[in-house]
Amino acid sequence: MKVAVLLAALGSVGVAMWVGFGDVGARHLLISDAVARPMEDGTATATLTIENTGAPDRLIGARAAGHTVTLYSPEDPAGPPVPVGLSALALDVAHLRLSPEAPLRDGSLVPVTLTFAEAGDVSLRVRLSDPAAAGRAAEVGLFGLGDICVVGDGEPAPAISLSVSEDAEGWLVRVEAEDFTFSRDLVGLYHVPGLGHGHVYVGGMKLSRLYQPEARIGPLPPGTHEVRVTLNTNDHRAYVVDDEPVTASATIVVD
Repeated sequence: MKVAVLLAALGSVGVAMWVGFGDVGARHLLISDAVARPMEDGTATATLTIENTGAPDRLIGARAAGHTVTLYSPEDPAGPPVPVGLSALALDVAHLRLSPEAPLRDGSLVPVTLTFAEAGDVSLRVRLSDPAAAGRAAEVGLFGLGDICVVGDGEPAPAISLSVSEDAEGWLVRVEAEDFTFSRDLVGLYHVPGLGHGHVYVGGMKLSRLYQPEARIGPLPPGTHEVRVTLNTNDHRAYVVDDEPVTASATIVVD
């Protein structure tokens, strides 16, 4: 599997750890798991995890010396929201696209600066992880885009709806599912029809896996945010019924 490769010195003691912080003004943003995967066109797609222990924010840009960096944000043109708690850039939603001036080798470290609306700039290093170059070509399929599971005749045909309500801790998402059982028992293993887990997204940011019919979203920045939940198999493919992904969405408006 891909390895977290964000390295930074922490505080005045200079202890090296596999995590990364921004400048003093953004110490409440912890960035980890910053990995780029090479694409066939010579670019690379970077993903990472953000832990926000401060106020809600928004990721509005990225740059890197010697490289063109594009923040791909398909659901929110203002940039994906960064709620309080954990969120992630992922291959199937908002992520970074790197266009290097020269070919990158497996293990290369790329200094990248992320810009947040409130916290400002956060510097980190993204490492290129190329399974094919490292003799792990079989792993490439695990990180492919658009992997689906088409429900066959006679199999349970999952369907969902969801509702979102505000509370003192942020937002509570409740999922109503039919012909589907949430379970973590076989996650990452073999497919069982009608069994699996959900994926929760807000504004293009991936938040968490869902092993029960409800989830929490931390406080969000001002704006209109789409909350989306998909149903997935134990091996992480998206359920598809009658040529449509099994998904539901709701809107959150924050003044």
